[in-house]
Amino acid sequence: MPELRATPQGPMTADEMRRAFGRAELTPTEPVVAGSLGTWRLVYHVGEYGLDDGGTLMISWRFATDWGRPQFDDPAAPDYCSLATDGRAALRGRFDTKAGVRPWRKSTVIDVYDDGLLAGETITVTFGDTAGGSPGSRAQTFCEDSFEWRVAVNPFATGEFILLPDPPEIEVISGPASRLVCIVPSRANVAEPVEVVVKAEDAWGNPARGYAGTVQLDAPGFAGLPESYAFTPADRGVHRFPAHATDVGEHRVTVRDRALADAAVSNPLVAPLEMLTTRVFWADLHGQSEETVGSNTAEDYHRFARDDAALDVVGHQGNDFQVTAENWAEFQRLAREYTQPGRFVVLPGYEWSGNTAGGGDHNVYWPAPDRPIFRSCHALIPDKSTVDSDRYPIERLYEELRVRGGIAIAHVGGRRADLSRHDPEVVPLVEIYSAWGQFEWMLTESLALGHRVGVVAGSDGHKGRPGASYPGASQFGAYGGLTGIIAEELTPEAIFAALRARSCYATTGQRIVLRVQLDGHPMGSELRTGGPVTLACHVAGTAAIRSVEVLRDAEVVHVHDPLAEAPLSNDLVRVIWSGARILGRDRATVWDGRINVEGATIEEAVGYAFDGPQEGLTEVTGSSVAWESITTGDEDGVTLRLSNVEHARLRFRSMPAEFECRLGDLGRQPFVVDAGAIEQRVIVQRLPAGEPPRSVTFTWSDAPPPGASAYWVRVSQDDGAHAWSSPVFVERG
Repeated sequence: MPELRATPQGPMTADEMRRAFGRAELTPTEPVVAGSLGTWRLVYHVGEYGLDDGGTLMISWRFATDWGRPQFDDPAAPDYCSLATDGRAALRGRFDTKAGVRPWRKSTVIDVYDDGLLAGETITVTFGDTAGGSPGSRAQTFCEDSFEWRVAVNPFATGEFILLPDPPEIEVISGPASRLVCIVPSRANVAEPVEVVVKAEDAWGNPARGYAGTVQLDAPGFAGLPESYAFTPADRGVHRFPAHATDVGEHRVTVRDRALADAAVSNPLVAPLEMLTTRVFWADLHGQSEETVGSNTAEDYHRFARDDAALDVVGHQGNDFQVTAENWAEFQRLAREYTQPGRFVVLPGYEWSGNTAGGGDHNVYWPAPDRPIFRSCHALIPDKSTVDSDRYPIERLYEELRVRGGIAIAHVGGRRADLSRHDPEVVPLVEIYSAWGQFEWMLTESLALGHRVGVVAGSDGHKGRPGASYPGASQFGAYGGLTGIIAEELTPEAIFAALRARSCYATTGQRIVLRVQLDGHPMGSELRTGGPVTLACHVAGTAAIRSVEVLRDAEVVHVHDPLAEAPLSNDLVRVIWSGARILGRDRATVWDGRINVEGATIEEAVGYAFDGPQEGLTEVTGSSVAWESITTGDEDGVTLRLSNVEHARLRFRSMPAEFECRLGDLGRQPFVVDAGAIEQRVIVQRLPAGEPPRSVTFTWSDAPPPGASAYWVRVSQDDGAHAWSSPVFVERG
């Protein structure tokens, strides 16, 4: 029997709906390369009821997409969208990011006016119309098996939309390889079998599924690797090589493809040294799939995390007000079936997505699958029969977690957690970095409130790429983060216990090895003392280490500069801008701007910490540099090589800040301009001569003040990457 669907005219089959309210067709429907330009034509055929004067046609995409924003004003500009009809009505178009119901929020809305349309007449919407000189519409930058164009019509001009059956779909596929990535475990014993993962990615960070290049491997300290390997179609852009370390110390693998003109150096593998006897496992604790507000299925999500991102641990955190009973059962199945102790662990959970007024976003984790879900509300769940299981505000959720052994991690995404509503028994951690941006203030504010919390980072990715979450060209302004979990073994029990014990640290997505101890106590621990304490730190970076800062609460009390004794360079200057506009959802600060230099020639300009092709330098001359950039708490910038620093004058112009400074006046202390809002600032600094090391080890002693203190470390790499340790908490009597 045909499925019946509710309509204003009563239940109808799909055929009856098409006849009564119309149908939509899309051309072309062939697979499209992620991020490519093209033209797509959607034709709506009016149904028997017609489309009344004042009615509306709406074409909706998922919230997560970064497909080029349709515009109706400039036929020569990118993403121009044209409208046409063979009827007598007039059409007016607009793009509204909040017109539809979540997750179908991003909508092209076409108003019908000055007359209606009759049955059989059409509306043609051309996305990326090139007739007036537009280069076309940019497809979304991440892969999706079925990118859906959901079409709804308001035929009676009542404001009530009818969703048409069988929406058009296209497949978004990866582009050609642009770069290589190499991943190794962060710690292994000598002769212990490991896997070296080599991946080819396209310009937007998707695994380049069609890659067929030949890579050369240079791996001192490893055995078992071939000198070269030719990728095959079966690899789908990712290949795993068995290997093992031959001696103690740090080892890195270099892979290169001469035809691609690219090389990649792996993260460090550390065979046991002092302070590095425990394992570090890499986790993306936070992301979503199409069952809620993300893209691709939850099974695709888990498979990508394990097979393509080479993660050890993953969490899948759907917004609770969209997680149906069927979704929850599926998520538990995936947690059971994908968990393989020793290889891969899924931490079951969800995102408690209460409004900030009720406590704000918290990611909930259970130690094992098949536990209940306690939602903040049932806003988008059709079946309200389980509404009695909701727990709002956050204090009611805390009660359940205490009884049932779960934990919650305070989070900032759309909604932000209210840090003042804290339960030390069940909230051991705060998330300070994700694709939404950098939120170091989550830690410092928590410490100021007296909370003893550690730190994690994740992607909160919505693009189906946990563990390799590039921002694309959307409101996500940063590359997704990772959490390093320090544990004895890769089992659900050990990973969950490590998180509860704050035995973990956060990075901006790089597998930086970080160990911090205070008087022999590891990060996350607590101790009492009657005198001085000694902090020991070891960092093995994925790039050169620019500095390691030791903080006591929110104050920097020591800076370890590997090049502290090196003279200042005569030609290198770095300009960094950072910060966010607000704490809330639309936090991005637009830094598009220009630097002019007088008294010296710009011989070279290199972008610093830009997150993807949507940002970067747009113009470089002998006297100026221009760029496009947004930050969401993170950093972007430019490194300038000048003919002469001593006599140069720099003028910086951007919407958040405008200033001038004499570069010859700068010493080792940078020139800092506070640009207001949330830690918005610009830093101008002369760089020291020489290349910083990739690894540093040091000790430092301090006399804690009376009372409670928290010691933690911030690592800054030369490529703009960061790592943050969880604090060690000291009570001095």
